Amino acid sequence: MVYRFNGSKPAPGARIYASASEVVACFRDQEAILEKLALIITGDRTGAQQAVAQACELTLNENSPFNSWLIEWAKAATLSCAIALQRNAIRACEAIYKDRQCPHAAHSIELEDEQRTSSLALILQMNTEKIIAELDPLSRTVLVLRIAIRSSIQDCSLRLNVSRSAVVAANCLAMTWLDYCNIRPLDNGLRIGDLNDDRN
Repeated sequence: MVYRFNGSKPAPGARIYASASEVVACFRDQEAILEKLALIITGDRTGAQQAVAQACELTLNENSPFNSWLIEWAKAATLSCAIALQRNAIRACEAIYKDRQCPHAAHSIELEDEQRTSSLALILQMNTEKIIAELDPLSRTVLVLRIAIRSSIQDCSLRLNVSRSAVVAANCLAMTWLDYCNIRPLDNGLRIGDLNDDRN
C-alpha cells in the first residue's frame, strides 16, 4: 500500500528511516488527532480506532517511512485505512453530485500553509457529530484529505475512485461549509488544547 503526501526532503545528515519504536511512539502521541480525522471519515468510533491501529501495523510491517515525515505518514496511512473502511458509503455519494458545478475558482487551489493549519485546527476542535451530521461521507473525506494531507482534487479522485467532477462538487460543498464555520463561533467553545479531552 502506498501513501502519498506532500513533504520536504529530510535535512542532510538526518537519520533517514524511523525505527519501530519511533513509529509506535508517533501513533501513540498523535492518537487523538489521528482518531479524530479517521472518525470524520468513518462516522464510527470503532472504525476510526480500527483505522489507526491498522495504519500503525501497516507502517511497522512495510518499509519504514523517513523519520522527518513520520507524522505526515501516520496521517496519510490512517486516512487511507479509514477510506478503505468507508469506501462503499463514499462512492455511493457520487450520484448526489451529478451535474453539480463549483463556481469558486479558489476552491481548486491548495490552501496556503497558514490557512490550512488554521482550518485543520478548526475541524479538530469541532464536535465530530456535528461535522458528520452536516456533511455527507464524500464531502467529509475530501475535506479531510485536502486539509490534513494537502491532497489535490485529482489525488482525491484517484484515492476515492470517484469522478473528478464529483470531487470538485463535493470539495465546493466542504470548502463553503468550512468558510461558514470560520466566520461563526464554535458551538462547543473548545480550544485547541482541549483536543486530547474531546474524544467526540
